[in-house]
Amino acid sequence: MSHSSSRFLALVGMLVMLVLYVLNASGNLGPNPIGTTSTATNPLIVPAPYAFAIWAPIYTGLIIFPIFQLFKKRENHPAWIPLRQWFAANVVANGVWLAFASYDWQWLTVAVIVFMLISLFEINRLLRTIEAAKADRSYWLERLVFSLYFAWVTLATVLNVSSALHFYGWDGFGVSEVTWTIIMIVVAALIAGYTSLRYRDPAFAGVVVWAFIALTIKHWAGTPVLGMVAGAVAVVFAGIMVWNAQRRVVAG
Repeated sequence: MSHSSSRFLALVGMLVMLVLYVLNASGNLGPNPIGTTSTATNPLIVPAPYAFAIWAPIYTGLIIFPIFQLFKKRENHPAWIPLRQWFAANVVANGVWLAFASYDWQWLTVAVIVFMLISLFEINRLLRTIEAAKADRSYWLERLVFSLYFAWVTLATVLNVSSALHFYGWDGFGVSEVTWTIIMIVVAALIAGYTSLRYRDPAFAGVVVWAFIALTIKHWAGTPVLGMVAGAVAVVFAGIMVWNAQRRVVAG
């Protein structure tokens, strides 16, 4: 595939995502428009509603990226081609996830979000390849958006699995929901911590801080142990964010 055709592929993928988003938001798909599925299943690991506002900058970036690529005509590294291909696959999957969630097809949403996570791993790997070659790129439009997106989908994958288990009435092998939520928090923190430290990405760690502060706020009064655990994770990742930023400065 050429640079030119990959740019148009990325644009078409974004447009497909937008169509599915609008159909979902307007109630023309299933009975659960955007934002209602997590509320309906309501597992304890779902953070306070304001946390989901992070989708605003993410979706804005996903819309702008292919348009920016189309006009900027990035051809300074061959990795841009597979990156745009993965982008197109990811944003179409994003729209499909919304469609599946609108019908409460929970396990299908899990499969789709796992694919989204894999595609974001590839996108961020290709971006690092481009950066290592010192090829020109915009941090705000061609890097930051994917850091935010990668971090949020990493956490959302754990949330999605928890929501599916909760939706289908899993009994947790007799273990309390609070205990399972703590386990899920630890799992999410370990995965996110490994990824953030490996890639020295302060923006990735910042998203984790955002999410776990929201989880702390949700549970501080009603379930203090969850509030304290989530708060501890937020503090740890605030430190990781600063550490990653310092390492990036030192590395130049």
